[in-house]
Amino acid sequence: MSQKNLNLILTIAAIFFAVLAVVLLIVGFVYDAEHLFTKIMIIVVAILSLGLAGELAYMLYISGSVTPNYFLYDPKAKRNVSVQSLNAQMVNARMNRYFSKYAASEGKLWTDGILDDVNLDMADEFKPIVAYKLLIDLAQMDQESGWKCFELASPATVGFICVALKMNGEEEIANNLNMMKAVQPFQVKYVRDYLISNKAYLQSKMMRYVRDNIEKFQ
Repeated sequence: MSQKNLNLILTIAAIFFAVLAVVLLIVGFVYDAEHLFTKIMIIVVAILSLGLAGELAYMLYISGSVTPNYFLYDPKAKRNVSVQSLNAQMVNARMNRYFSKYAASEGKLWTDGILDDVNLDMADEFKPIVAYKLLIDLAQMDQESGWKCFELASPATVGFICVALKMNGEEEIANNLNMMKAVQPFQVKYVRDYLISNKAYLQSKMMRYVRDNIEKFQ
C-alpha cells in the first residue's frame, strides 16, 4: 500500500471515530436518566471512540513525518525532494560530504590505504557509488596528479573499487581496471583513455544505481 493511500485511510478513520465520539457524547448526555446503565455505556463508548480517533491522528502524524534520505533531503525545505529531481550535482555534493568521513581529500582515499582496511566502516550500498565517483572524478579532472593517484594506489585499493563495481554488475570494467593496474611499468595513457572514454557511461550508471536503490539511503 502506498504512503498516500495509507494516509487517506488513517484520515478517514480518525474523522469517523471523532464524529462518532461527539454524537455518542451528545446522545449520552441527553439520554433518559432512567436507563442509567445504557447512558453510562454510551458515554464509555464515546470516550473510547475519541481515544481511538486520537490514536489514529497520532499515527497519521507519525506516518507523515519525514525520514531524511541521504540523497534527497532538502534541509532548507525540511523534506525529501522527488527522485525525478535528483541530479548529478546533488549526488556529487552528497558524496563529497560522505568522503570527508574517511579522508581529508579524495586523493588520500586513493593513496593512504584507507579502502584497504578490512574493518572499514562503510555500508555496502554506498560502495558502488564510491567506486563510480572516484573514477568519474579522475576522468573529469583529467590532471596528472589525479592519474598519479591511480598509479600510487595499492592493488588492494584498486581491488576494493573493482569489487564495488562488480556489486552493480560492472564485471568488464572491473576486470579491465585490474589488468591495467597490474601492467608494469604502469601505463597511465591506457587508464586515462579508458576512463575518459567511459566517463559518460560511468556517470549514467552511478545515477541509475542511486535512483534504483534510493530507499536504502534512509
